[in-house]
Amino acid sequence: MVPDKFAIRTAVTILVGPLILFLSWLGGYYFLAFVCIICLLGMYEFYRLSARKGAAAAIYLGLLAGVAVCLCFFYQRPDLLWLVLVGTTILCLLGELFRDVEAPILNVSATMMGLLYVAIPFAFLIALRQFPAHAPLQSRGGSLVMMVFLCIWVCDSAAYIFGSRWGRHKLFPRVSPNKTVEGTFAGFLFSLLTAYASYLTFLLDFELRDALVVGAICGSFGQLSDLIESLFKRDAGVKDASNLIPGHGGVLDRFDSEILAAPLVYLYLRYVVGG
Repeated sequence: MVPDKFAIRTAVTILVGPLILFLSWLGGYYFLAFVCIICLLGMYEFYRLSARKGAAAAIYLGLLAGVAVCLCFFYQRPDLLWLVLVGTTILCLLGELFRDVEAPILNVSATMMGLLYVAIPFAFLIALRQFPAHAPLQSRGGSLVMMVFLCIWVCDSAAYIFGSRWGRHKLFPRVSPNKTVEGTFAGFLFSLLTAYASYLTFLLDFELRDALVVGAICGSFGQLSDLIESLFKRDAGVKDASNLIPGHGGVLDRFDSEILAAPLVYLYLRYVVGG
């Protein structure tokens, strides 16, 4: 990333970041609309990547199912989620009988992967915001989502800055040649510090241990999730998923860390902390 691009990226984050945090705090249909938008855009970018590998995904079916997934999470209807996934699979399989396109195995796989890789992980942001009503963390749903975003953003920035300045050892050159061990460690450390700062400021009734675990998840699995998206882009032969967001690339480039972090944070809070 050249300095000019980093400056643009920083400016966009400063302008758009507060809006995302505000929507996270606001919740309700506003946050649902935000997640649906990034879900649709992210799925479309993924389908474009898969097209470069010869897959012709059923894009409209996949996008419609993606919105349905978000609604299932919003209204806390896991029974309907299974219906959406099974129904989409059946329609996708039957549809290949009547589509005059090659590689039906790739087509079905790409269509369903758009749901599994993009829609469901993003929908877990809604699950965090709509934490079960009987849970003690219900009143903190917005704050939890804000902390996840902040930990990931600070992690990304610290990893880039420290990696560019002091990085000497390549982390995973086959997948992402520019990422370094030093930058990765710095990102993880600053994610923990951000979680700690969140605990001191707007998560006062949250256990410090749990805040640090959330920070650790964002700082570790968030960076692994970034590597997975880089792996897909390298396989497709592109640098960015799209050029939608100045300085960032596409929606998948900007929100790739949440793909693993959001589900894992939710599962930790739901099954370890309790809810």
